[in-house]
Amino acid sequence: MTRADPRMRLAVLGGKVTAWASRGLRMGGGTTLPGDVARTIDPRVLRKLAASPRRGIVVVTGTNGKTTTSALLRRIAAAAGWRIGGNQSGSNLIYGLTAAAIAQADLRGQMDLDWLVLEVDELSAAAAAREVQPRILVVLNAFRDQLDRSFEVDQVAARLGEAVAALPETAVAVLNSDDPRIAALDRAPKASFFGIEDREADRGGLPESADRPVCPRCGGSLQFSAVYYGQCGDYRCPACGWSRPSPALRVTRVLTAGLDHLELTLAGPGGGVGPLEVPLAGAHNAANVAAAAAAAREMGADWDQIERGLREFRPAFGRSQVVRWRQRQVRLLLAKNPAGMQASLEAVLSGDAGPVLGLALNDGVADGTDISWIWDVEFEKLADSGPRWIVVSGRRAAELALRLRYAGLAEPRLMVRPAPEQALDELAERAAPGMPAPSLLTYTAMLAWHRAVVGAGGAEPFWAEG
Repeated sequence: MTRADPRMRLAVLGGKVTAWASRGLRMGGGTTLPGDVARTIDPRVLRKLAASPRRGIVVVTGTNGKTTTSALLRRIAAAAGWRIGGNQSGSNLIYGLTAAAIAQADLRGQMDLDWLVLEVDELSAAAAAREVQPRILVVLNAFRDQLDRSFEVDQVAARLGEAVAALPETAVAVLNSDDPRIAALDRAPKASFFGIEDREADRGGLPESADRPVCPRCGGSLQFSAVYYGQCGDYRCPACGWSRPSPALRVTRVLTAGLDHLELTLAGPGGGVGPLEVPLAGAHNAANVAAAAAAAREMGADWDQIERGLREFRPAFGRSQVVRWRQRQVRLLLAKNPAGMQASLEAVLSGDAGPVLGLALNDGVADGTDISWIWDVEFEKLADSGPRWIVVSGRRAAELALRLRYAGLAEPRLMVRPAPEQALDELAERAAPGMPAPSLLTYTAMLAWHRAVVGAGGAEPFWAEG
């Protein structure tokens, strides 16, 4: 952008004024509306701004884990000494991406950044790839999510395939070898794989929440010799012989103890790191760490920088974030679909999570209006173990409580508190001192809880964090 571009500059100015007004008038964090205004003035503004970062743009996409992986990657990039930016607020549709780029640009449309790391909604990934032409595209997984919006998981995988196809010839796709649908997207100009290779982490079979494992090459049934989370693991197709690609960057050891203690070891070309501790939980987060490390290697980070970044990492907004309410701590965990809820539930049950668990279910547009997926989660595991009390909240608290009753839970152990403040009060009353009460929340439920906590002074607004 060496030439003056009055229209682009006017779009940037319009976006910045909108963001300032939105926050000043307490209309929100200015994480989406500035993008709407700017794109109305100049529909190509994001495409133009994308040329600014000195080293390029990294796009992180997939159904689950985008925010955590992006936060991990930004932490590693900072440890490598790069100036880094991104959409930390989690607004990951095209208008949110545009707003994030505008927030980090000056009035000439220049960003003083080495890298811009953008988490992108899986259904927007192809459009984003065409506009920003990323140097690196990280594709995490394809799970069933928001059936009213994204439909079946194969359609999600197809959209992710369109994103890979939209990459420039110089780009690299960093792909999850453990997810068959993602591993099959290896027709990128360059593909680099990450995955888990620790048979001790095998959960012993596909969970109820997993979709039918179909070979993406021939449509035959896949056979799994190990399953780490969801439908992710080690597999092969007896019909055509296709099998899991060998990952270049591997998690060779995974140990979870509680909700903020993940011990793992990474290995890859030229070395590795570990064992090290990351304040996350579960094999799904081990995969997110591997994805971030694989992308960082493609960015040019060395193993020492990756290790330092991982050791300095702190959880992102709503992803194992600890907040305060009534002199007690609550841990917010996003669980927006069957795979995510199942993984978080298993993490809660893997250690001593404390005496009380919160669950909140909403059916907003951002959650998915179809809540039938709760019947695919193995809540039966809570019946014989886990926390002593379960607090159920959200707009669809009654339906979630019904599901839990079918799973074998009943009053007085099961308590329905629809409003966020009611549920938080109940959690605070029953939580052990110094032990954050885990709460698994769908997206808009998490926003509502976070808003209540911010109002009570127990956390910063999400646009002020990170």
